[in-house]
Amino acid sequence: MGSDRTRRAQRDQIAAYERRGPFWGRMSQFAVALALIVGIVLSTLVFDTLASFYPGAGAVKSTPAEQPAEATVGDCQRVGPVSGDGLGYWWHCGVTVRTPDGREVETVVEHSVVTPDDRGKTIEFREVCYGKDNSDCRYGRPASRVWALALSMLGIVRIGLLLLLVVGVGFSLVRGVVGVPAYYAWHNRRATKGSA
Repeated sequence: MGSDRTRRAQRDQIAAYERRGPFWGRMSQFAVALALIVGIVLSTLVFDTLASFYPGAGAVKSTPAEQPAEATVGDCQRVGPVSGDGLGYWWHCGVTVRTPDGREVETVVEHSVVTPDDRGKTIEFREVCYGKDNSDCRYGRPASRVWALALSMLGIVRIGLLLLLVVGVGFSLVRGVVGVPAYYAWHNRRATKGSA
């Protein structure tokens, strides 16, 4: 029954392609690919925007442990309305982070974790360091690990959606180049060989 439905769907798509003619049939496939590319760009901006609302250092698990720290804010730069932080206007600020073991780290935090309004204040911060020598350190404000876990889940959804859209772009481009009837003829020959 599933194969009958597949054949019927193929016949419908071939008939729609032939009604449009080879030129417009191919153009419609390229239009689908273009729409999917726009979908990739828009979904990336939406996911980046959602991720930018998280102010923490990104620790999901209890190891490595978050270490308390203090930060003072230096120069800030406003980015937007479209940037790596997503949609809207966001602050990227230089901070000096002081840790309890006496280290002083100069870094830049993004996503408006701190803003120019925080200048002159001592900001409670967190540090999480990765790697064998703890050289990959991330900084942010204190935040619940639930937020970090939600951000990780969002990242998984983002990757899945991106892969789906990229496959759709490739599928539409191939159908646009060779034409829908030729694509299904090739696809069905491969399926027949695979089942033989």
